[in-house]
Amino acid sequence: MKLSKKNVKVIGWAGTTLLIITYTLNTFGLIESTGISYAVMNIFAAIFLGLRVYIDKNWSNLFLEFFWIAVAVVSLVRYFFF
Repeated sequence: MKLSKKNVKVIGWAGTTLLIITYTLNTFGLIESTGISYAVMNIFAAIFLGLRVYIDKNWSNLFLEFFWIAVAVVSLVRYFFF
């Protein structure tokens, strides 16, 4: 499936918006950085942004998004199992 340029931009903006919302909610104490919602929101933000930078062939940012996902997954594993 090939995404149009417009769809890729929308996905990128959705990831950016979700990341900003997540950070803002955490900063104002509405969600905890060790909670499920914070990790899940970060995973989805990183997936959306990762897709955008992958299509743009922006490899350094793609690495960053993989790292972001890994940290969020580790957070979820710690939440559920430790």
